[in-house]
Amino acid sequence: MRDVSRIWKAFVERPVALEARGITLRYRSSGRGVEGLSLSVGWGEVFGLVGPNGSGKSTLLRVLSTAVEPDSGTFRVGGTDGLREKRKVRARLGLMVDRPTHYGDLSGWANAYFFARLYGVNEAKAEGALSELFEYFDLAAYRDDRVKTYSYGMGKKLALIEALAHGPDVLLLDEPSLGLDYTSQLALQRKIRDLSASGVAVVIASNQVDEVESLCDRVAFLHEGRLVEEGTPEELISSLQGVRRIVATLRNPVEYGSVESVAGVDQVVPEGQDLVVHCEDRPGIVADVVGGIVRAGGDITDLAVRRPSLEDVFVKLTGETLRDED
Repeated sequence: MRDVSRIWKAFVERPVALEARGITLRYRSSGRGVEGLSLSVGWGEVFGLVGPNGSGKSTLLRVLSTAVEPDSGTFRVGGTDGLREKRKVRARLGLMVDRPTHYGDLSGWANAYFFARLYGVNEAKAEGALSELFEYFDLAAYRDDRVKTYSYGMGKKLALIEALAHGPDVLLLDEPSLGLDYTSQLALQRKIRDLSASGVAVVIASNQVDEVESLCDRVAFLHEGRLVEEGTPEELISSLQGVRRIVATLRNPVEYGSVESVAGVDQVVPEGQDLVVHCEDRPGIVADVVGGIVRAGGDITDLAVRRPSLEDVFVKLTGETLRDED
């Protein structure tokens, strides 16, 4: 009985996987960065960072990966101080950046092997781990090709392999599915679920809201470098009582000022051939939105009224969309 109590006490008192307190870092050139940002991620938790480009997602990951020091604030990985014990922290982290760089004249295998060995993985273990990962992400047939011949998506998969090969305790992923084909996206999602089930903490910075909703246990919204809201996807979406999302597919692009002026419309966002309208859920609003599109000269080929998403939550909180570009 004492052994059980001791094990339970050790489990309860185990440090969280990742804890950040008051992280602030502002770039002098642009004024962008993060301001007073705090968060905590548990072991086995998948945590999503959501916000438009320039909101601070990548900056925060750079700080948490020890690539840059914050102006103020602290963070810990598994209880280890990220500012004072960087080497120990880096050994426990896996990092995939949004725009990975590789040694182009070396093969994919040579690049991944170099990183695995750099993390202290012995030769036999590196060989085994990399063989499995190259097979898993469908890169085995290209392992001996020079990386400069890889497509963008292949380069992203290689970066995932490099982030995973040493078996990290905490995984930081910046837009991991961007540029991946559908099959590779599914493989990535399966891998993240498997890692989470094994106790690995995963932080994903992404605006792929469908993916974030399905994968993440909790989500934090970042806006202009600050954390504006946090919760489970279900909690955040259920907060949008009385909100609709109307998606109109148009044959031709139109000026949509007449749609924005419809009573109850909060935001209109063009996405390719679609016009996405965030609006109140009031009687007659669908007809009014359609009328506004028609008055603007739009030829509607498809129309859908969908349940609110995380993007609708962000629009309601900030008045901005997740599609903003730098």
